[in-house]
Amino acid sequence: MRTLLFAVFVLMVASGVMAAPEQTPTPAACKADLKAWSKSKLESLSIEQIKTRMNEMVACADERHHRHHSDKQVLMYLDEFYRTHTELADRAFDFIVNHNLRDQFYAEEGEARNESASNKPEEKP
Repeated sequence: MRTLLFAVFVLMVASGVMAAPEQTPTPAACKADLKAWSKSKLESLSIEQIKTRMNEMVACADERHHRHHSDKQVLMYLDEFYRTHTELADRAFDFIVNHNLRDQFYAEEGEARNESASNKPEEKP
């Protein structure tokens, strides 16, 4: 159940979170932030701090990828992005549950998926 909500949440926040930071961080800043952040707890961060970290880690991964660095280096930034994103998704799931919105979420999400499926052209055999 959490996996489904996580996947849906990823799609909901991706457009807002994946926007590039105003200024691309330097490789030195990326390395320093990754080192510090990967050791830190996420529970005390605000939503804005979480979004900032996610944006920076994506920008750092993109910069490393474009400079043709190893996949391992790119994955280190993406791992931190996903760790931080998981905190955001967990909070969203908890919000849905704590505010008794689970049934509404499932109903609306089910309707949206059914509409999407009915609007697809039929595949020819």
